[in-house]
Order: sequence, then C-alpha cells, then structure tokens
Amino acid sequence: MIPYDKLKSLRDGSRYLKPGITLKQLDDIAMQCSDNEAARRLNTASDKLFQQINRSRKPAA
Repeated sequence: MIPYDKLKSLRDGSRYLKPGITLKQLDDIAMQCSDNEAARRLNTASDKLFQQINRSRKPAA
C-alpha cells in the first residue's frame, strides 16, 4: 500500500491534511495523469535537478 492509499484508508485521515486541503482535491490531482506519466515526470525533474547541480559544481583541481 502506498502512503496516500494508507492515508485514505484511515478512519479520519483527512485530519492529517493541511487546513483547506481535502482528500477529494488530492484524488482529483492523483487522477490527472497515469502512474507511468507521473513516473516519467518525476524522472525528468530529477534529471533536470542533477544537471543543474553538476553545472554548478566547480571541477576539482
């Protein structure tokens, strides 16, 4: 079970959310793209982050 599914399975899981955020809102966000698309987006963002880190590092002498 992924953490979000566990949160939803709790009897009063919504009490752990920030004020103004609902499980319905989170469900809507979760359904905007497939698991594969979310993984692709995560990998793309991760690659971009590591490229930025590598560009900012100075080479060793």
